[in-house]
Amino acid sequence: MRDALVSTKQKHYIRCWHISCALCRSRRLRCASALIAGIMMLDLSTGAHAQSLTPDPGAWRPMSYANLQKPSPQTATYLDIWKDAIDVNNRAYKARGDQRFVDGNAPATEAHFVIWSATKSVVLSILNTVTGCTLKELRAAAGATVKLCPLRIAIYEGLQVRTLDGGHACFLELTSPVAGKSGEPQAASYASYDVATKTVKTGLIIDHQAVDGCSQNISLYPP
Repeated sequence: MRDALVSTKQKHYIRCWHISCALCRSRRLRCASALIAGIMMLDLSTGAHAQSLTPDPGAWRPMSYANLQKPSPQTATYLDIWKDAIDVNNRAYKARGDQRFVDGNAPATEAHFVIWSATKSVVLSILNTVTGCTLKELRAAAGATVKLCPLRIAIYEGLQVRTLDGGHACFLELTSPVAGKSGEPQAASYASYDVATKTVKTGLIIDHQAVDGCSQNISLYPP
């Protein structure tokens, strides 16, 4: 793995519920942010119980994608994971005079893999932005671009979230299918979870071949 996996933060989002109203008024912005985050984590925790437990976590599954330009309830978790990086990307666009995205975020997409268990949920997320990624390789015949982009893992347990910085990972960007062309996609990103070692595994396949440098084993509890 290119970069060591380190824990960057551990937040207790319900802390403001135990602070007096007077203190909250004096720290209104901090408490408001914490309460909003707490509600988001509560929604995710509730959803975890509503979701079925992930069957056979060790099986390889395709990663899902989300467009983060327009905030929505469906993308709130991923926007929260990447808020600082998205802010940096927005400022970079504005700094060069690009005002096209004042009503939302500058172009940002995300790939994720989620594991649900009885007590926690784990979200592996890779963020694709112009400012955060570099080109790894281009596969024009498969309509695929492979980039190296920032990776984070968020571990949700009740109203707590621990976010891990996982360095960089391969992000697969696909062109739109050609009209009239059928058949299965020639490229896909996959992930799985090894319960015994508490390790998330990632991989990327193009034309039925693993892409060199895109297979990673990421420990959720690094030494």
